[in-house]
Amino acid sequence: MLSCDSPSSPADSNNALLRTLSINPNLVQFGPQSLIGDTTLTIDIVATTEQNPSGGLVYSIERDGELIADGNLELLTEFSYSTQFSTTVNTSANFDYTIYVFQSGTTSAERLQGRVRIRGRNVSPPVIVEANNTEEATIPTTGNQRIDFFARVVHPNGQELIDRVNFFFINDSGERTPASSINDFRMFDNGVFNEVEGFIDEAEGDSLYSRAFFINSTNSPDEITVNYYAIGSDGQSSDTLQTSLSIVE
Repeated sequence: MLSCDSPSSPADSNNALLRTLSINPNLVQFGPQSLIGDTTLTIDIVATTEQNPSGGLVYSIERDGELIADGNLELLTEFSYSTQFSTTVNTSANFDYTIYVFQSGTTSAERLQGRVRIRGRNVSPPVIVEANNTEEATIPTTGNQRIDFFARVVHPNGQELIDRVNFFFINDSGERTPASSINDFRMFDNGVFNEVEGFIDEAEGDSLYSRAFFINSTNSPDEITVNYYAIGSDGQSSDTLQTSLSIVE
C-alpha cells in the first residue's frame, strides 16, 4: 500500500480565516501484495488558520455525495488544528473521499476542500459460468405466467467481490424492451423466496443467482434476447452471456 502527503490547499479568497488543509494519505494504492479483503485506513487531517476561530473548526467527509463522518478538529498548536478519521475499506475498491473543513457556524462556501483517492489492487472480473431461463412462455388469457431467470456466477478471487449480477432484454427489433429501457434487472443469491415480488432464490451463497417476472394477457408475442452480466466490487464487468426467450400466444 503506497501513500503520500497531500499538498496544502489555499483558503478561499473571501475567507481570510482559513489558510491551509493537509491530508495524509491523500492517495492509497493497494498493490498486488495486498490481500483482498477489508482493512482499516486512518487519515490525518490538519488545517491551519490566520487566527484562532471562536467556534473552532469542524470537518465533514463525503463519498459519492453521501455524508460518511463529521466532527470537530482539535487545537494542535496555535493556528493549527487536527483530527484522525479511521474507516474500513476493501483492498479491491476504487472510490474517493471528499473532505471539507470549515469554521463552526459558517456557510458551506467558507471552507477548505481536499480529497483522498482509494485505488484497489487489480483483481480478475467475475465470470458467468452459465445462464438459463424459461425458453418459451405462453401469454395467458387470465392470470399470470411466471418466467424464471438463472445465472451461475463465480469470482476467481472470492465470491465476496461480486457486487451485482444483472440482465436486460433486447427485442426482435434490436432494441431494449420498455421494461428494461431505464434500469437493468438485478438478480439475487440471498436465499430469499417471495414469488409475488419475483424473488425465487432457494439457497444463499451457492453462486446461483435468480429472478422471476410475470406476463399476463396484456403482453404481446416477442422474440427476446436475454443479456446477463456481472460486476465486481472494483467495477470490472464479466463478459455478457446471451440466451433466448420466446413470448408466444
